[in-house]
Amino acid sequence: MNKFNFFLVIFFVTSLNMFSQTFGGGILGGLSASQLDGDNWDGYHKAGLSFGVYTNAKLNKHIDAQLEIRYVQKGSKSDNEDRGTFYLSKLNYIEMPVFFKYKFLNRFTANIGLAVGYLQKSTEDKDAVGDEPADPAFDKFEFSGLAGVEYKIIEKLFFNVRFNYSIFPVRAHPGDQTFFLNRGQYNNVLTFTVYYQLANFDKK
Repeated sequence: MNKFNFFLVIFFVTSLNMFSQTFGGGILGGLSASQLDGDNWDGYHKAGLSFGVYTNAKLNKHIDAQLEIRYVQKGSKSDNEDRGTFYLSKLNYIEMPVFFKYKFLNRFTANIGLAVGYLQKSTEDKDAVGDEPADPAFDKFEFSGLAGVEYKIIEKLFFNVRFNYSIFPVRAHPGDQTFFLNRGQYNNVLTFTVYYQLANFDKK
């Protein structure tokens, strides 16, 4: 994490502490299903892992705010049943989502927010021979929007389904080509995550 992100985390956590009466945190882990919009492969064929830690705060009766630091695997994979060629990209991000949670229907919350990600490693396999450094290279930073739904299973245990999409391209098309609003390749990711709340603290 660079210095800007570190101070952003400190600022956000301090703000939550100032404007909330209850705050806490925990751990998270789950699976990701992803594709790269703008390449030649459609469908969430690339599976990966997602895990990390989070802190959250109750802002009022219906709204919470949450910040996460998580490792998430993204990328793209060909569907060999439909095409005669092979392709696999592996994109490993350290990501920091910041979002609001709106409670509805007792056990459900709707999530909406933004995330910044740092690309820790990227590889491609274009012929089923082995992974090589991605060419052309992917951008080191990703900015994305997110939306999701969370369900409270039992006390302190939650299940979340989230959609995450790049705001800006994570890589240009070959030859820097553009097609109207399609400016390059975009991460398109679904995550399925279990959250465990380790602690809650009430301000006195």
